[in-house]
Amino acid sequence: MTEPVIVYHPFAFDLRIGATSAEIHRLEMKFEEVGANKLAAYVSVAGRPGFARIAFPHVDIFRVIDEMHLTLEENARLTVGHVSNHFAYRIEGSPFWAPQREVFEVVLPRSAHYRFVTGGSCLDAISRDQPEISWVLTVQD
Repeated sequence: MTEPVIVYHPFAFDLRIGATSAEIHRLEMKFEEVGANKLAAYVSVAGRPGFARIAFPHVDIFRVIDEMHLTLEENARLTVGHVSNHFAYRIEGSPFWAPQREVFEVVLPRSAHYRFVTGGSCLDAISRDQPEISWVLTVQD
């Protein structure tokens, strides 16, 4: 039996500086109606005014962990597509997705795992919607 592979699909969003120069500044979770949990994350970037805003119109599961735990979690599995010091990905085959995969493939078939890596932490989200990533001047935008 072959060992599972973790496949990273980088997003084209450009921080204009490496992901290690970014930090999660604020997370906002809003419950708007049954089954609609909006998530917004604001990421500060060294030397740049404002924030990179990651917005999910609907998110099913999310977590924030120390980036150091990712290597332990991936347990030396083969990874494909990972780009050093990159910020945003859609991921297939991750250990975070594995426990949810069977249920989500049946109940919420368009769900995917998204990851945002910063210098000190990592935001993982499972959502049926692709995130919207944009630059904003304040966390109120």
